Amino acid sequence: MKILNIKYYILLVVLASSCTKFVEIDPPRTALERGTIFANQETAEAAVRGLYYTLTGGSTWSSFTGGIKSITFLSSLSADETVTVSSNTNLDVFKNNTLLSTSINVRDLWNKMYETIYKANAVIEGVNNSTELSSELKSKFAGEAKVIRAFCHFYLANLFGDVALVLTTDYRVNNVADRTAVADVYEQVITDLKDAQSLLQPSYNTGTIERKRIDWSAATALLARVYLYKGDWANAEIQATGCINAGPYSLQTNLDNVFLKGSAEAIWHLCNDNNNAGDALAFIKNKYVVLRQELLNSFEAGDKRRINWVTGITNTTNYITYKHKSTSSSPITEYQMVFRLAEQYLIRAEARIQQSGKIADGIADLNILRARARATVTAEVPNPLPALSATLSKEAALAAVEQERRIELFTEWGHRWFDLKRTGRVNAVLSALKPSWTSMAALYPLPQDQLLNSNMEQNPGYDE
Repeated sequence: MKILNIKYYILLVVLASSCTKFVEIDPPRTALERGTIFANQETAEAAVRGLYYTLTGGSTWSSFTGGIKSITFLSSLSADETVTVSSNTNLDVFKNNTLLSTSINVRDLWNKMYETIYKANAVIEGVNNSTELSSELKSKFAGEAKVIRAFCHFYLANLFGDVALVLTTDYRVNNVADRTAVADVYEQVITDLKDAQSLLQPSYNTGTIERKRIDWSAATALLARVYLYKGDWANAEIQATGCINAGPYSLQTNLDNVFLKGSAEAIWHLCNDNNNAGDALAFIKNKYVVLRQELLNSFEAGDKRRINWVTGITNTTNYITYKHKSTSSSPITEYQMVFRLAEQYLIRAEARIQQSGKIADGIADLNILRARARATVTAEVPNPLPALSATLSKEAALAAVEQERRIELFTEWGHRWFDLKRTGRVNAVLSALKPSWTSMAALYPLPQDQLLNSNMEQNPGYDE
């Protein structure tokens, strides 16, 4: 099989640029050149920065640079969060869940994530084979790359279902790889993240680094999410608690500060030196989509998340996401959030509620976020966003989790789209909103280019 027509990349330090890029070369030179790149700290560090560059400046699937091609943007249409303002063929197929295997955006999601995986593999192999780097640097660089590889595989599995598990740069192996069951993809993701936990330190994201690099807490945040998706409630709680207690993270009391550069809530965010976060451009400046009325109606009275994270469009009745707010290229005031502390409270809340005797503990976690989002008492709203009762039934408590995740994480990295699917709610919710909805649409089709160059079978219901 030919994974996405992957070409062969190697790291090259571009001395004239602030970013390090991968440069296409012929396969036979890969090992020799990689050995040179990882021969000393300076070039190896530049190579790892090049891997981050694929997320912040060189890849359209990332929410930083992707704009209307990013996972955040497209999955908000697939779910029940946004709707197109005017007809746009490339976007309407996501809004209506009528994707075809020929969709350019589907192809780009697949290809760009596998390119990122390939580059992460190049870093892992280069670091592991290096005889010059210190053990400390080897651990740090390999750990960062393993989290990025796990991150990509996690998203591929949740978008497409069974996908190819690519763990090497060896084109002879990759060319014959086949689809791997989601359960097995998750196991590899967990292995990568546990390895990363053992390799990384919790102190990388202090001082001037501003949480731009992956550390132990970032690995742990993703691991908590994966355990939650697997229904491994005990381990999801353990990992989320570890992340919450690790520090130096804390919930921002001012919601306008959550997505700013240097936010205390950020566990990992993306940035580059040339632009503010990409979501502001995608949702605010371009105005291709607006928030669905159903989402707007779901906010409770006195919820500051409605006040601070949603804004109206002048001279219209439409509203848009207003989490990232700066649409200018400078000054740099906002980084693109990837993992933040609020999600860990939501993960722990759900994991606790699913376990016997821990419903009240889970509700307490939800109330922490509700208290943060509670507006000041007014005559019009005398009881804003009241605390949830600790005596809720399990069913009611899980409904409260869904509500809090919907309101806290809307239009962030596909959370709502994935939540509807993993909880078995996607058919009930979307069939009521979208006349063209069919259950097969819960998985995106594999891109046609991929099928033409492999023996892979298409997801059920799609024409190849």
